[in-house]
Amino acid sequence: MKKCLLVTALLLSACSQVPSERSAETKTAIAPAQETPVTQPEEVVVANSTTAEAMATDFEHIFVDADMTFSGTLPCADCPGIAYHINLFRDGRFEARQEYLERNQVSIVKGIWLLEKRSLHLVNQQQTLPAFHFLSNSQLAMLDLNGKPISANPQYQLQREAEFKKLDTRQAMLGLYMLSNNQATFTSCRSGDTLSVANTQHHLPVMRQYQQDERFTGNAVIATLVGRRGQDEQANTLFIDKFEQFWPGAICPDHIQPGKMQGIVWRAEKLTNRYVPQQLNVRVIFDQNERLYGFAGCNNFNGNYKQRSNQLTVQPLVSTRKFCADSSDLEQQFTQSLQSADRVEVNGDKLQLFKNNQLILQFKPAVN
Repeated sequence: MKKCLLVTALLLSACSQVPSERSAETKTAIAPAQETPVTQPEEVVVANSTTAEAMATDFEHIFVDADMTFSGTLPCADCPGIAYHINLFRDGRFEARQEYLERNQVSIVKGIWLLEKRSLHLVNQQQTLPAFHFLSNSQLAMLDLNGKPISANPQYQLQREAEFKKLDTRQAMLGLYMLSNNQATFTSCRSGDTLSVANTQHHLPVMRQYQQDERFTGNAVIATLVGRRGQDEQANTLFIDKFEQFWPGAICPDHIQPGKMQGIVWRAEKLTNRYVPQQLNVRVIFDQNERLYGFAGCNNFNGNYKQRSNQLTVQPLVSTRKFCADSSDLEQQFTQSLQSADRVEVNGDKLQLFKNNQLILQFKPAVN
C-alpha cells in the first residue's frame, strides 16, 4: 500500500514540473494587462477681456452687448394703446418714441438706461417711463406698481426687432414761427426750444404764406405742423414734413390766463358724450375781434361770434367743401354744435360750450 502511494506521488510530481522558459511565457500570457495612464487635458485659461466679461455666465443677468430695438403697443387708460419704439444703445444711452393712439400725441424721450439684474430702468429727468424686465434677451415685460414683471399677459410685453431700427422722430408740433432774411426759427410751445428751420421743399410754402400776409411781417406767429429734429450736429434744426396752418393772434397755452377764452388754439376733446378722435385735429380759436376760425377734421372754417359774460352766439360758419370719408359725419355734428351753443365756460384748462344747460362741446388747449 505504501509503495502504491509513493508511485502515485512521484507521477503527480513529474506532471507538474514545467521547463523554466515555458513557465515564464505562461506567466507572461496570463498576467493581467497593465492600465494605460490617461493624459489629463491642459487647463485652458481665457484672458480677461471685454468679450469675456460680456458673456452671460450668470443667468440672473442680461448684458446689452449690442444696439437693440424693442417695439409693441402697451395698454392705455383712456386711449386704444401706447405704441412704443425703444432703442437701447450698448454705450448706456436710450431713445424712445411713445405714440398715444387716436390722440395725435407723440413723445420723443432720450436718456440713459440702468440694469439691475434683469430689470431695465429708462432714466430721464423730465419724463417718467415704465420700467421693464427681461424675460429673455428678445422680450421685455413691463413692471407693475410693486416692481414685479407682468409676464402672464402678452399685452404688457415688447418684442425685440430682428434688426436695429432708427427712431421715427416726426411729431405734431405747435409753436412760434418767425422769418427774417429768409432764415426761419420755430420755438416749441411744449419744450420752449428754439430751432432753426431747414430750407427744404416742405418749408418753401410756409415761407411764401408768411411773406404774403402783412400781419406776420417781423412777428412770431403760432403755427401747427408735423416735423422732426435733426440728429447729431443738426440737433438744433427742425425739418418740416407737413405744414398745417398759421394761427394769428394765438399764444402758447402755457401763457393761459385763468378764465381766458380768446387767443388759445383749442383742440376738441368731447362732442356731447363722445370723445373726438385726436388724429382728426379738430381745433378752433376765438380771437379778440370776435372772429373765430379753425379746422373741423376735413375742412377749414371761419365765422363771427359774440360773447357777453358767459353768453355765446356763433354766427353761421363758412367752410371749404372737401369730402373726407373718415371724418365728414363727425365734422357736420361738430359745426352744428358749435353754431348752436348759447353759453361758454372756462373751467381750469377746459373750454366748455353748452346748449340749454347741456354740455355739447369740450375743448382743451392744443399743444401740437
